[in-house]
Amino acid sequence: QHSEYENIAGTRFADQAMADRNHGFGGPWTEEKLDRVTRYLQAYTTALKNQPFQLMYIDAFAGTGYRASKQRGQTVRGFFPLPQMTELAKGSARRALEVDPPFDRYIFIEANPGRFQELNKLEGEFPSMRGRMMFKNEEANAAISEICSTTDWRRTRAVLFLDPYGMQVNWATIEAIGRAQHIDLWYLFPAGTVQRLLQREGKISAGWMNALDRLLGDTSWRTEFYKTVREPTLFGDRARQSKVADLSTIENYVRRRLLQVFRGGVARNPLPLRNSKGNCMYLLFFACGNPAPKAHGLALKIAQHLLKS
Repeated sequence: QHSEYENIAGTRFADQAMADRNHGFGGPWTEEKLDRVTRYLQAYTTALKNQPFQLMYIDAFAGTGYRASKQRGQTVRGFFPLPQMTELAKGSARRALEVDPPFDRYIFIEANPGRFQELNKLEGEFPSMRGRMMFKNEEANAAISEICSTTDWRRTRAVLFLDPYGMQVNWATIEAIGRAQHIDLWYLFPAGTVQRLLQREGKISAGWMNALDRLLGDTSWRTEFYKTVREPTLFGDRARQSKVADLSTIENYVRRRLLQVFRGGVARNPLPLRNSKGNCMYLLFFACGNPAPKAHGLALKIAQHLLKS
């Protein structure tokens, strides 16, 4: 149900994003992100267990609750072992449900009907948590915006894990999360997809330009990621766009944009998550919405420690 991204792409970008996602082999980087987020959830519920707030965990792309990992196969008649997708590792939803002390509420969002049906089986696997779980078969941006606008944040504190397949998250959604002021956000930003879209001379289709505007919130990336270069020709100077953005440029830009939204601050060291070829696929950002110095100071300290490579 991630039709907008897939329809716009219609290319290897959508295929790559899907292949690298939790429900496939993923790779060591998948475990890296889940390990860091889970450790933060554990620290979060422990730190707030005696506070007078209802604690909520929101998983915006919850999938099935499992991720298929690579398992070494059997050698058959001297041939090399084949990888098998028979070992199921815990995804973010299951890991969150195993945190102790637990959250008071869990909201799992998954737009894909098949994955959503599998996700609902968590109720049977965690019967003691059944009354705490809510499942939403909805588009993530709409579901998150509704949660942000209807929750009583005077009595609630939350952690939200945004783990999209690609460029599904609208910047308007990030702003809604920041306005709530009591949500700690873990955001897996699709840096690899953005890098691939940024053509060297700025020849990006109108559809992709609009998609990047929606992802990043405005058009300022166009002048930050490209510079105008003037070249002499037989008929005078010619102006052209030249790409100057690398991974560091994208990282700094997104972090500054997040700092404009989250009053509690943003971790200074987002974690680059790389595939087996060493290419950065995602940047794992942490942002804190709580403006209270004591609250965001501790949150940022824990997150920055967990994000160390």
